[in-house]
Amino acid sequence: MVRVVTNDKTNCVGCNRCIRVCPIEGANYVAMEEGKIKVSIHDERCIACGSCIETCRHNVRDYEDDTERFINDLKNGAAISLFAAPANRVNGEDAGRLLTWLRQLGVKKIYDVSLGADICTWGHIRLIQRDRPKAVITQPCPAIVNYILRHGQSMIKYLSPVHSPMLCTAIYMKRYKNIGDSIAALSPCIAKSYEFEATGYVNYNVTLKKLYKYIRDNDIQLPSASSGFDHEESAFGRLYSMPGGLKENMEFYFGKSLRVDQAEGPQSVYEALELYSKESPDNLPTVFDVLNCAEGCNIGTGVEHTSNRFKAHAVMDKGRQAVLKHYDAEQYERLLQVYDRELRLNDFIRKYTPVSVRQHNITEQEIERGFTALNKATETQRTFDCGACGCDSCRDMAVRIVKGYNIPSNCIQKLTDEIMGVLEIATSNIQSAHLLVEDITDIKNKSHMMNDSLATLNKAINEYTKISGSITSIATHTNLIALNASIEAARAGVHGKSFAVVAEEVRTLAGKSKAVVSDSEELSTQALTAIDTINELINNVVKSYDKAHISISIINQSLNNILERIGSQTTGN
Repeated sequence: MVRVVTNDKTNCVGCNRCIRVCPIEGANYVAMEEGKIKVSIHDERCIACGSCIETCRHNVRDYEDDTERFINDLKNGAAISLFAAPANRVNGEDAGRLLTWLRQLGVKKIYDVSLGADICTWGHIRLIQRDRPKAVITQPCPAIVNYILRHGQSMIKYLSPVHSPMLCTAIYMKRYKNIGDSIAALSPCIAKSYEFEATGYVNYNVTLKKLYKYIRDNDIQLPSASSGFDHEESAFGRLYSMPGGLKENMEFYFGKSLRVDQAEGPQSVYEALELYSKESPDNLPTVFDVLNCAEGCNIGTGVEHTSNRFKAHAVMDKGRQAVLKHYDAEQYERLLQVYDRELRLNDFIRKYTPVSVRQHNITEQEIERGFTALNKATETQRTFDCGACGCDSCRDMAVRIVKGYNIPSNCIQKLTDEIMGVLEIATSNIQSAHLLVEDITDIKNKSHMMNDSLATLNKAINEYTKISGSITSIATHTNLIALNASIEAARAGVHGKSFAVVAEEVRTLAGKSKAVVSDSEELSTQALTAIDTINELINNVVKSYDKAHISISIINQSLNNILERIGSQTTGN
């Protein structure tokens, strides 16, 4: 299966714009890659409507066509003829100069798709007159055909069997003009690659956008001379590329006797087709003219969109007025009779092969699991329907989560609820941090008080040490006096015995005083050492507090910054 739409996920920011505009559920799917939301493409579900390419603002989505292969093959001598869509008249430089350059490059024959559009109209008119179908969906648009073959297979029975104008042109070139060359399409549509692959008549889808980019990138100057097509001018087929172009062709022949409805634009045409598939056949139009692009093929998915609807319609109207000068209803009938004689309707009939696409049928119970994954329990939560995830509703998001097309992390409401939960925790942490700061401050104050008390105690012990020294000195002198008194008492003999007893008691008291002072000095030394250790510990506690206070202040400020930033975002300031 050909792959058209490309996806450079390195540039994807997960904005979900591609999901929002895509008409097909699951054609875009979301996954978390390296912690970032990325959107990828399910190729089997993609119909190449081009909406994601147009809406992407991050250079993620693009498409592939056959422009470079076409030009390289021409340069290598390949025999290639070409047909050009009417959109070539609306987009880029002078259409005739472009055709001249292509001929110089080696293109053999060039046909106008307007001719194939006339054949396509003839096919529809004769089909309706012959088979009298109750309802027909026209199929010039390959994105519409892709949609029906992949996602709306109940409508295949309504899909017109007449080939698109491009394929009618290719068949006419090959079968009726015996052109054996490879066929290239100068095309305004990226989805034509699918049609060409399925039918096998066209070898190159050369989109106008990529071709003009090639011309610019290679500094190619188009020749000044213009050239036309290798056949006579077409009729109203040149109007096919505008909205309602086929309808206008049909009404020119049938008038208002035939009901022809139209719908175009990806935002409405697929909803219309969904309704069509469910509607009673009695209410359906005979012909439903549908196009993927809102302004038709003139401003299609494969052009640069430098034009607008008014410029495009002005060009188309010039063609319309030119045709009206040559054709009235009778002359147009004669043209169709020429086709009757020269062409075989069955040569321009297509058979459709449904494309197998895996379908997910889910139950309400499974959808409930999707809501649970989104943490949506209340009716308010389940009808939030902001669309930020790319889905139309929260229910749609729950369905896509069950089917594997989206992830809960892509839900902004879930993310907001989680952020609010984090805010509550952060607020609680800030309050706890404030209490912790207060507790540490109290510890610091008490540490300073202990330090002051220890300083007073240290001073008192030092004073006590000085007093102990004095007592020791007094005890020493007292001991000497007692010793001298004992000597004098011995000399006095019997008269000095009483005095000797007193002297001995004084000396004993002096010895005890000295011993007590010695013990006190040892205890004072131990106390001073302990005080120094406590002082050192208190200083370390204060230093640790200062570090903790700085760290807590930083954390506190960071939490406040987070709260302020989230608060401003949630309030829209």
